[in-house]
Amino acid sequence: MALAVLIGLVVASLAALVITDHVRKERKPERNDASALDYVNTFISTLYMVLLALVVVVQWQNIDEINADVRAEATTLTALVQTADRMPGTEGAQVRASAVAYARAVLADEWPAPSTEAAGGDAAQKALDAGQAAVTHPVTLSTSLGTIEDQAIGEYQALAQSRDDRIAVGQDATSPVLLAALGVLSLITVLTPLALGLRADALAFSGLMVSTLLVCLSFWFVLELQTYYHGLIHVTSEPIQGFLAGGAH
Repeated sequence: MALAVLIGLVVASLAALVITDHVRKERKPERNDASALDYVNTFISTLYMVLLALVVVVQWQNIDEINADVRAEATTLTALVQTADRMPGTEGAQVRASAVAYARAVLADEWPAPSTEAAGGDAAQKALDAGQAAVTHPVTLSTSLGTIEDQAIGEYQALAQSRDDRIAVGQDATSPVLLAALGVLSLITVLTPLALGLRADALAFSGLMVSTLLVCLSFWFVLELQTYYHGLIHVTSEPIQGFLAGGAH
């Protein structure tokens, strides 16, 4: 989708530039109000850059937060397995199995994108519930065992919180209104010099070509960041995959 938009923007911009180049070659005299036009162009470009920076920062921050939550989940899963090693055989096996089941469920059901259904009643949630049920029965053996179980309960709670945060941020897409506004400003940024009159020299035309290319690439980059789980910059599942590969044994 993002690539199709980029191609469409480039084709439309090239058509506009061809028309502008034709006008330039006619050697029309420069307008007397060139300084005023430059001010208008600068003002519009500034608005565009502010909105572009806002959208990119928000999307980049969301990706960063999801990656941090994934790392936190992997760390907590590893801690759960270590805690399970200090428990009696049956109870420890249940805790270890719940951690592995949770990691596999996340990769299978919540990747590459969490869904509304995944937020409740799915395999990952069932793994959490099963693990917590295994360590919340009354302790009758020793005080030290109760302490270990309390630690496991805290780790399950931290795991559930990291998961909730990851799902919430993953569903927090940039407002369509904001993206539409950025698209309109992108178009205006390209077309304003054409509508108000471009100076009849090669330098002005070259500058317009460069700015048009940058606007197209910027809008494409924004759409790429919108897809949190794939693209140039994306969320990675490597921490959880690493847990399954080594930390789960």
